[in-house]
Amino acid sequence: MFDAKIRRLLDAYPAIYLACHRRHVRDDETGAIVTAHQASVLDHLDLHKPTTLSRLAEHLGVGRSAMSIQVNKLVRKGYVRRRPVPGDARKTGLILTAAGNKITKQNTVLDPDRVKVMFRLMPESELERALQGIERLARCAAILTRRNARSKAR
Repeated sequence: MFDAKIRRLLDAYPAIYLACHRRHVRDDETGAIVTAHQASVLDHLDLHKPTTLSRLAEHLGVGRSAMSIQVNKLVRKGYVRRRPVPGDARKTGLILTAAGNKITKQNTVLDPDRVKVMFRLMPESELERALQGIERLARCAAILTRRNARSKAR
């Protein structure tokens, strides 16, 4: 069904993700736990450019009511703020607060400590080649993301 090279990536990536992904992030200042889902919501917000709840829910593939519940929790924790959308007083935009921005900086999909343990299982020469390959795939992924964004804008 899949090309052999595609199958290799589809088989390999989940093993890395499952071994090393973060289940939650702890706020360094307050000690509050932010779930992976909440961290994902924060990752899709900006400090200055507001995003509507509808747009955020659509982008993340969840219903407005489910997104509203998550956003309300993040507002109460002080990570998200609501503000009017410039040019449309009927809409409310969501932006990151400084605390929310710190969480996005602390948050990574993979747990650095688990990644370190995984790296220690490889000889240095293999590790360097593996990282170069991952970096190359990431560059191509960024190109694909830009192309997809441009095609949606049309």
